[in-house]
Amino acid sequence: MKTFLYATDFSQNSVAALLFAHALSQELHAKLVVLHVFELPMTFASTVSNTYSRMEVRAFAEHREKLLAFCAEHLKEPPEDLDITYQIDEGKPIGEIIIKNALEVKADLIVVGAKGGSRLKEAFLGSTTAALIDNAPCPILAVPNDVDFQGIKKMVYATDFEGADIFTVEKMIQLAEPLDIELHLVHISSKDRTTSEDQLKWFKDMLHHKVIYENIHFDLRYGKDVFETLQSYIDEVAPDMVAMLEREGHSLIKDLKHRDLVKRMKSESHIPLLSYHKKNIKN
Repeated sequence: MKTFLYATDFSQNSVAALLFAHALSQELHAKLVVLHVFELPMTFASTVSNTYSRMEVRAFAEHREKLLAFCAEHLKEPPEDLDITYQIDEGKPIGEIIIKNALEVKADLIVVGAKGGSRLKEAFLGSTTAALIDNAPCPILAVPNDVDFQGIKKMVYATDFEGADIFTVEKMIQLAEPLDIELHLVHISSKDRTTSEDQLKWFKDMLHHKVIYENIHFDLRYGKDVFETLQSYIDEVAPDMVAMLEREGHSLIKDLKHRDLVKRMKSESHIPLLSYHKKNIKN
């Protein structure tokens, strides 16, 4: 992974994500682009063009100064000493502007702050983050505001034993391999043990044909309540990050029960969530 794009609205909710993005980019020797998107007041658009142009230039300069000050305050270094590319953009919807910038810098990962738990996708992650997961050209990492980056030693990914899961694991290894992260791939089943074990064998064989990575652990868990069982597994493994695959028509967030699980993961485990989207994983 060569380029990270971190987007901030200067809120306290986005501070942990900045610290996480900066530390992870340094560990991976990746370029970090820090982005702030603002909206010009509608009254600007009604002014004459010359006045509007001056106001726009002034607004960009002011927001750039705020961005530099925000990074310097929380990273405890002067802006000129930080190996960061600062970027200011204007427009709405904000999610679309973030995606535009991600495409321009060829971002491999977008990092944002996560919001508190809620039954609604928009309230849980924030409408901007929710839109990013659905439309971004790369994975989205949502970092809760109480996370303190101590490195990433373990990641958990829940698999449905689908072909798309194999492509997702390939993508995860791009992050895992340079840091020698333990990947814990788990399948939660309410079916009989023999069927699940046969599926696991097929999945392991297919994966071994696609990737070469030794630090992978495969687990099966059984339970009538699939979501409680997965939460128990996460508590048992205590990962530093949980990855999930957004599927069109079915996803951890869009499905009510999955969404409730993610809510519990956020409110109880306080774990960064790395979201891949099925439409991007083969790219």
